[in-house]
Amino acid sequence: MFLAKLAFKNLVRHRNRTLITASIIAIAIFFFLLLDSLIGGMTEMSYDTIINYEAGHLQLAHREYWEEEEELPLENLISGGQIFTSIEEVPGYYGSSPELNFPARLNNGFNELPVMGKGIIPDKFTRVFPIKDKFVEGEMFSRGEYKVVMGKRLAELMKLQLGDYITLLVKDKNETFNTIEAEISGLIHTANPNVNRNIVYLPLDIAQQTLGVGNRVSKVIVRLEDKELASMAARELKKQLGKTETGLGVYPWSELEAVTIAGAKNAGNQLVLTIILIIAAIAIINTVILAALERMEEIGMMKAMGLRVKEIVFVFVAESTGIGILGGSVGILMGAIGVWFLNSYGIDFSIMTNMDMTSFGIPILGKVYGIWNPSSFIMVFAFGIVVSLLSSILPAYWAAAKDPIKAIYHR
Repeated sequence: MFLAKLAFKNLVRHRNRTLITASIIAIAIFFFLLLDSLIGGMTEMSYDTIINYEAGHLQLAHREYWEEEEELPLENLISGGQIFTSIEEVPGYYGSSPELNFPARLNNGFNELPVMGKGIIPDKFTRVFPIKDKFVEGEMFSRGEYKVVMGKRLAELMKLQLGDYITLLVKDKNETFNTIEAEISGLIHTANPNVNRNIVYLPLDIAQQTLGVGNRVSKVIVRLEDKELASMAARELKKQLGKTETGLGVYPWSELEAVTIAGAKNAGNQLVLTIILIIAAIAIINTVILAALERMEEIGMMKAMGLRVKEIVFVFVAESTGIGILGGSVGILMGAIGVWFLNSYGIDFSIMTNMDMTSFGIPILGKVYGIWNPSSFIMVFAFGIVVSLLSSILPAYWAAAKDPIKAIYHR
């Protein structure tokens, strides 16, 4: 009890050292929690961007098509029928949209640009993908109309405007060149850079007729009431389709390549956060070691008064642990305020940088909001205490092991 009181008195007596070390811990914890919340929010936004504008919650496609999907083949396509009946019976079903994907060259009469064409059914597509409020000009086309919708960024690259006519040069199923001439009925701008720059939407029936694929489509995109239901719904759908449809695969959003890439980026961000903690740990250790060197005379006096080595070490460790608790508590409080602000108000990087972040391939449109991650609060608080505790043991042993006379006259 005496040693614990002594350690507490030393915290108060050496106020500057206590405040400096505690401040280092608090600042490190604050920035870690802030960045962790922001990165978590950006990761969630990346997932939502992929789901809301490209992938949906589930995708149904022929397994052989799925393996060659990046090449946008017109082989191994699927048809409707029993598939749509089975889809509507999965838990949490909200909507489904068939689409026919194909490579094309966009021609404005002067220049060409390679793009991805997507044949869609407008009313089904807008139920699965919330793009109605993403139109900056015009509107969605209707079935059977020779009209297209594209990203405003793509239109700007090709110097196109609403109402202009474009030509899509395509190869049909028989490798014969064909063209689709259509009017631009709408321009959209989303948080997904790929949608903004590379995709041209047109009516599914027009695309099927031009490509000669009958009533077949590349895949069917399914939207559920909650993305957390995707894995369970995929299992249920596989069971149902396995009885009637051979060769058909069901792929939840979490298994898509784009999501895997986003997850890899998040792992890289976590590495950055770990480096921040390591730098903070080095700063804490350095401060504790300097404190031990500065207090050699005090340690000598403690030994001369009869305190044993382990008792002196206990005093040092208790002091450092107290500093860790103090700095950790302040850092957690500051971090909670910062995360609350990010969660409630967000940060608008487009205003801060005066740039459209989607133009640089960053899936941010408008504000980025943070997320609450309780496990990070617990982990980083424990980190501050443990580092403070461990960093004090070796310097304390080194100082306490010295001869008391040499320690008192240490320079």
